[in-house]
Amino acid sequence: MSVLLAAVTVTGCSSDPKPQSGPAPTGPPVIVPGTPGGPNKTVTALPSMVQTVDPDDVRFLSDMMIHHTQALQMAEWAGTTASNERVKALADRIRVGQEPEIASMRQLLTAAGQTPPDLEHVQHQDHSKMPGMATQAELTTLQQARGKAFDELFLTLMIKHHQGAVTMSSEQLENGSNIRVSEMAQEVSVTQTMEISTMKALQKEL
Repeated sequence: MSVLLAAVTVTGCSSDPKPQSGPAPTGPPVIVPGTPGGPNKTVTALPSMVQTVDPDDVRFLSDMMIHHTQALQMAEWAGTTASNERVKALADRIRVGQEPEIASMRQLLTAAGQTPPDLEHVQHQDHSKMPGMATQAELTTLQQARGKAFDELFLTLMIKHHQGAVTMSSEQLENGSNIRVSEMAQEVSVTQTMEISTMKALQKEL
């Protein structure tokens, strides 16, 4: 499979990116200063390489940006409307975790020469065919709910939403080729699986 990009700094992940292999370095020698008092080193410069794009990696990043944006919208409503303080705390955790992930996904797409999706009007578009995404009708019902009814529906929709993100991450891990995108997919899967367990426990307490 093709490679999305060779090197880019990823923010919002818990581990440092692993180096990715590429063509043997060529080009004019470069002098690298050694330690104080030590000899300089001569290395071969890396060439300028045109990277190819893996459509599975691009699809995952683009779709997950949209997916996260809906989660942030629901979390924002929970922050002001939920009656249970643990539900509010969970919503804030989702917001704090997913906002930087969106920024990292945008950075990866841009570095690969791709155009990130426009998220400004994503809530007014139908993405219900994407795994776990709430329909417009479900979002409207959630926005209008209050008290315990809001908390219950929020958890129901967010569990389904997280399960969809885990499915999307699994597909990327199976079909994608870029190690940095795979690391992000793994992070999404692990984090949201843990949050699903938390939300299911919260459902029993309401």
